[in-house]
Amino acid sequence: MKKLILITISLLCLSEVFAAATDTEETTSGVDRYAIYIGSNKGGKGREQLLYAGSDAQNFQKAMSEIGGVADSNSYILIDPTKESIDNTLDKISQKITTSQSHAKRSEFIFYYSGHSDENSLLLGDIPYDYSELKAAITEVPSDIHVVILDSCYSGNFIRTKGGTKRKPFLIDDSSVVTGHAYLSSSSTNEYSQESDEIESSYFTNAMITGLRGAADTSGDNKVTLNELYSYAFNETLSKTETSKAGPQHPNYNITLVGSGDLVLSDLSAGEAMLSIAKDAKGKFIIRDAQGKLISEINKSAGQPIFMALPAARYSATIIDDNSTKKGNFTLEKDQVYLLSQTTLTTIKRKTNRVRGNTSEGYSDDEDILDIDDLDGGDEDTRPHRPGRGSRRRYDSVEKASELPELAVSEEEAAAESEKEEEASKFVSFFDVFNHNNMAYFHLSAFPGLSLVNGGKEYSLVSVGIIGSLDSNVCAIQASSIMNINTNIINGWQTAGIFNIASQANGVQTAGIFNWANTANGGQFSGLFNKANTLNGIQSAGLVNVAEKVRGIQSAGLMNYAKDVSGIQIGLINYAETSNGVAIGLINIIKDGMHHVGFNWDSNGMFDFFVQSGTKNLFITAGFSMDRQELFSNDNSVNKTFILYGGLGTEFRFGFSSLDFEFLLKGVFNNDYMPSTREEFYAFNFGSILIPSLRMTFNVLSLKHLDLGAGLSLDFQTSGVNDRAFDYTYHRWGEHDGGTDVYPSIFLGFKIK
Repeated sequence: MKKLILITISLLCLSEVFAAATDTEETTSGVDRYAIYIGSNKGGKGREQLLYAGSDAQNFQKAMSEIGGVADSNSYILIDPTKESIDNTLDKISQKITTSQSHAKRSEFIFYYSGHSDENSLLLGDIPYDYSELKAAITEVPSDIHVVILDSCYSGNFIRTKGGTKRKPFLIDDSSVVTGHAYLSSSSTNEYSQESDEIESSYFTNAMITGLRGAADTSGDNKVTLNELYSYAFNETLSKTETSKAGPQHPNYNITLVGSGDLVLSDLSAGEAMLSIAKDAKGKFIIRDAQGKLISEINKSAGQPIFMALPAARYSATIIDDNSTKKGNFTLEKDQVYLLSQTTLTTIKRKTNRVRGNTSEGYSDDEDILDIDDLDGGDEDTRPHRPGRGSRRRYDSVEKASELPELAVSEEEAAAESEKEEEASKFVSFFDVFNHNNMAYFHLSAFPGLSLVNGGKEYSLVSVGIIGSLDSNVCAIQASSIMNINTNIINGWQTAGIFNIASQANGVQTAGIFNWANTANGGQFSGLFNKANTLNGIQSAGLVNVAEKVRGIQSAGLMNYAKDVSGIQIGLINYAETSNGVAIGLINIIKDGMHHVGFNWDSNGMFDFFVQSGTKNLFITAGFSMDRQELFSNDNSVNKTFILYGGLGTEFRFGFSSLDFEFLLKGVFNNDYMPSTREEFYAFNFGSILIPSLRMTFNVLSLKHLDLGAGLSLDFQTSGVNDRAFDYTYHRWGEHDGGTDVYPSIFLGFKIK
């Protein structure tokens, strides 16, 4: 019996130890990553202003947020900062790490800088930040690993530490139990770091981001390690700068990591979507986003497939090999892989100048897309699986990739897409159609139709009218004192004292009174009135803007009118038949938008009447509220208090319900203290009667013409600022203890739509 008791006790103890060990293992997994991204375009006196340091920092932050495991709450981005702001941010990171309640097995800190530097320091405008001081400040951050990436001239000097030795990070074990530091620089101790207008980035950062997104993954495990990234960035940066005037650029490193396992910097499986470049494909692959900004430029050899983790969006691709140049568009869908190869694009004729013509013939939005779970990458037991967003698998052979379904494009879709691309190409390549034999480089007119110099030409580079000018096609500038008329296309600037008329304006129209264009790609600016059938850009007028389709911004002093809006309308009165953007004004009439009248009764006894107008993305709220007893009281001996308020809100809709968030500013009015003379009005402190408020309404039942809802309202009192407003209003809950206090209330109500 005693033996049985002893065995039972022993088993219980062992189970407790096992449970504790299991619990510890579960709660100490993962890595916490923190990061500071700095972009400094300012070079100070005697140094050239950079153009892309700030955007480089933002793009690096975006990549690390998407696939690098750096949560937005743990990252800071600083544009043109001071030395003090960098030090303060380092302190914030240190405090975050120290006070973190995370059970991660280690913490990692990434410091990225893009900007000017010299042999001794980073150059923040005219203020230097000495390398030794910066290194000491970074070392004080209490993380297990420090990764420092400097994209600046002479940045190799940062990593020359006394007594330090370079160690190649070829660490075999994948357990990644490592500590220490890794310093990467974009150039050696005596080299310039270069940026490019062509790629709108620095060569080094562009290579780093392209590598992080998958181009550096030479092992094929969908993870990019520190070693892989440095090797890729070194080769790409050197190859692109070998023939530059500033000379070749050799990235440098100092890596001292103690432990086992290479440091993984990005996980491609965490990306929204995946771009796959087939195993047998070769050549230069240029990927751009829908706005034409370069995303990646990859020089690929046959024999190794490449996978790139990118946001789900629309892209264009250009593939250049020894025999041809091909172009086309494709869409990356969320949680799916798109196979990009020469067969899915259209061959274009190579020229020494810019390429014209249709670049997507026979190509439509029905691209070659598979769901990630449908991709097969070998035997079930050998293909890699990753948790999270389903299982993504690689192509192990060209045969597997060739099993993708063929493009299914109807003739109508192909023709429509072809026509659309051909029309768009006219805007981009307008100069290509010019015949210099029929061009006037300077056209002078007395008034429209009466030419004094170089009349009768089909094209004009610069057209000037004493009173007015009349042209068919203007390449750069059309200017006159009263009027400009262009019967076809204006590429550039059309400016007149009174009005401009153009069939198609690709650029800017400015006039004292009005502008008129069938299609405006750019900006229309006038003192009174703008008119365009299709607007892609900005329409700004002192009184009225009118457009059929708006893809951009309408801003008017009085009224904006449009039938279809994808963008922003700003004016006293905004009208649109269809809008999936934002309308900001006193009166917003959106046919498919909000036109609500609402009533609420809250726990403070206030009866509330309000109207809402605009779109679900952003609507305007204006309202009136008053204590229920005072509202229905006939006692005129007491001055009654009433509240007028207004603000902005947004709506989230799901099923038969919706949720409104509104920021409101309430004004509390009572004749006891309101000014009665002009002197009292000027001296009155209107801030004392204003109450900032946040209102959240859950519309439990949201029908076609009726919403039934309940919600929470929060009123904010700041001591010494708006005490008077709270003296004249009743709040059931909350107490003023000095400083800033919050007074909550709940309400029930309904809206008529």
